[in-house]
Amino acid sequence: MGYDRLAESVALIARGVPDAPARLSRRRRFLPLAVDVAGDAAVTVFLRRGAGSDELEGHVLTRADGTWRLHGGGGGSDDFADLVRSKTVDEIGGYARVTAGGGVLVSERPRRWIAWSWLNVVPDVAVVAVGDRTITVPWHHHVAVVRDGERPVPVILLDAAGKPLGVLAAT
Repeated sequence: MGYDRLAESVALIARGVPDAPARLSRRRRFLPLAVDVAGDAAVTVFLRRGAGSDELEGHVLTRADGTWRLHGGGGGSDDFADLVRSKTVDEIGGYARVTAGGGVLVSERPRRWIAWSWLNVVPDVAVVAVGDRTITVPWHHHVAVVRDGERPVPVILLDAAGKPLGVLAAT
C-alpha cells in the first residue's frame, strides 16, 4: 500500500516537517522528510518503504486558485539508516552538497520548468537561505530547494547564530 502523494504533499506544505524522527515499518509505509515553497511552486520529499529497498521520492506541485496540483516527480533508492546518519565536512566535501533532484515541465505556453534539489548538509548548518526565504534544516540534515526555471540558484548556508558558512549552487 502506497500513499496519496497529492494529499500527503498538501498536508506537508500546511504543517511542515515533523520534529521527531520516525521509522518506516509495515504500518508506517512513508515518512515526510522535506518541503520548500516558493510562491506558487513547491517540492515535497518523502521516504517510502519499497520492496527490498526504501525509495526517496520528490514531488513538484504548483498552486492556482488556492488549490495545489501535483505535476510529477521522481526519486531513487535510499536507506533510512544512511539518510539519517550525520555526515562530516570531509565526507561530503564541504558544508553541503547536492545529492539528487529533478524537474518537471509544468506548461508549454508559456514554457515553465520547476526544478528541485536535494541537499545533504553537515550538522553545523542550521538554516539555508534561498532568495528571500529561509529553510530550517530538519533532523535528518537534508534540505529540499525548489526553483522556478532551469538555472541554478545560490543557497547560503548558515549556522545556528546566523553566520554564513558558505554558498552552494542548487543545480
